[in-house]
Amino acid sequence: MMTFFEKQTNPLDQAHHMGNLMVDNMYTSGTAGKKFFTHLKENDTFLASRCKKCGTTFFPPRLYCEDCFIEIPEEDWKEVPAQGTVRLFTIATLNTFGEKLDEPKVIGMIDIEGTDGAMLGYIETDETNKDLIGSKVKAVLREKKDREGTVKDIRYFQVL
Repeated sequence: MMTFFEKQTNPLDQAHHMGNLMVDNMYTSGTAGKKFFTHLKENDTFLASRCKKCGTTFFPPRLYCEDCFIEIPEEDWKEVPAQGTVRLFTIATLNTFGEKLDEPKVIGMIDIEGTDGAMLGYIETDETNKDLIGSKVKAVLREKKDREGTVKDIRYFQVL
């Protein structure tokens, strides 16, 4: 087995490293993300942006239409409810380290109301054996005083 610092000469050999690696770059959410998270910090709604040319309503919002390649001006940004419909879901029983969770967690892809976009989120439910596809859900946010302007401000989605 190779160690992390050896030169890999065979592409079929797998190299891995257990532990922490120093990273000297940072991912930022960009201008559109900053505007979205600033809005979320101060409001109980989401932001989306709409392309006038093709009519796509982007969530999360975009500065440019990825289909038409035109700029989406600020007047074409709008508030949308922090709710949607479960498109698909899974039930996690293990954490990221492969250890059994104390309780299963439901993770779903939520189609956000009034948009053509979706997001992943935890779904709070006592019924882990129920089919949630098509269920209406609403985002439960942190208290305004505790919000940081990050995705963690969305605690979970609650089935309506």
